[in-house]
Amino acid sequence: MFQRRLLRTASFRLALLYALLFGISVLLLGAVTFWSTRAALEDQLRRRIEAEMSFLQEEFRSDGIDHLVATVQERTRTPSNLDYFVLDPAGKRLAGDLPMVSGSVGWVRTKSGRDADGKERAESERIEALVSELQGGYRLGVGEDLEQVREIEDTFLTAFASALSVVLLLGIGGGLLLSAGFLRRVETITRTADAIIAGDISRRIERNGSGDDFDRLSATLNAMLDRISGLMENLRQVSTDIAHDLRTPLSRLRQGLEEARWRELTAADYRGVVEHAMEEADAILDTFSALLRIAQIEAGVRCSAFRSVDLSEVMQTVADAYAPTAEESGRTLRIDIAGGVTINGDRDLLVQLFSNLVENALHHTPQGTIVVAQLSEISTTVIAEIADNGSGIPAEERSNVLRRFYRLERSRSTPGSGLGLSMASAIAALHHGTLEIIDNAPGLRAVVRFPSSSRVS
Repeated sequence: MFQRRLLRTASFRLALLYALLFGISVLLLGAVTFWSTRAALEDQLRRRIEAEMSFLQEEFRSDGIDHLVATVQERTRTPSNLDYFVLDPAGKRLAGDLPMVSGSVGWVRTKSGRDADGKERAESERIEALVSELQGGYRLGVGEDLEQVREIEDTFLTAFASALSVVLLLGIGGGLLLSAGFLRRVETITRTADAIIAGDISRRIERNGSGDDFDRLSATLNAMLDRISGLMENLRQVSTDIAHDLRTPLSRLRQGLEEARWRELTAADYRGVVEHAMEEADAILDTFSALLRIAQIEAGVRCSAFRSVDLSEVMQTVADAYAPTAEESGRTLRIDIAGGVTINGDRDLLVQLFSNLVENALHHTPQGTIVVAQLSEISTTVIAEIADNGSGIPAEERSNVLRRFYRLERSRSTPGSGLGLSMASAIAALHHGTLEIIDNAPGLRAVVRFPSSSRVS
């Protein structure tokens, strides 16, 4: 009865699975090792034959066929694993005991020969041979018996079979010991997962504090659940913000079209209505394009294109682009950019980041404001700042301005979607950085911190 219950338990089945996995792993490892060893042995054998062939060819070139025949005869009488033949142009053997191979040049396999004791080998034994054609039509063959390779292979297979048996026994025994605790931890994770599937997203997997693989897995899954909860909350907030911020332009668009439907209008009036509707539609499309871009940035789809970027050049380019705009609007743009500062990233996105920060500073400050773009590198941290001496933002509002669609009351009358700082924050995060909005006393300071290129692999 006990044996029957044991066979039916998940623990025993898991133990068998462990043993099977161990066995397959050992088989794969053994096969790779066997073929690698065999290939190495055969390569070594061929190198020895090639070395001997090179020596004998040099003997022939130096002293002629007679000396070669004498050398082969002497080597044939000496106990060795190597076999030879020397053939005249008519195919007659002049020396050696290696079986003749008619019409073959290069690597061949043949049978027979003699062993190190001078005894004739069995016909079933095979020899790896190299045949070379010499000047004058002579042929030289050098071969070696594969018996040593076969003996090593047999020894390896015997040892491997013994090792496989031991591994299987250890796998079953170890599986039985480990399966009980393993299954308890799995059951804990399963119960938590079932609760989450049922809708309790607040549930988390318990950890026993051991720091083992299951504890690390639990921590990872809990972090994933926290991230999912945050994304769901963010999605809810974004949905609410979209509904709130797009209602007004959509209402204006519909109202204008409704009036055009019932009013008697001239062609010019209709053209004006259409152009206004197109402007409203373009504004809505721009908003959705910005949302899509933020989503792509947060998903990290452009990380594969990261390269070393000269951040000094990027900020200088942005400053040069906005300097005329600042001057025309009655504001001053100053730069204090250290040279040669580099980070790993996407240049186009970094240009977008600092363009958004500079544009935000210029649009939301009064005339006479001084905007300063600064860049420095301290130790392994790159610090980029866009600061102004304008009216600033109340302390209680600074944590909200990085949210999508969030706009201060005084800014709702100015063009914009409230996505510029949110996109800048997403780009900074993609580059392993942070964006912080702090008081500049007076004004506002946007501080972006990046790891330098030496800290990012």
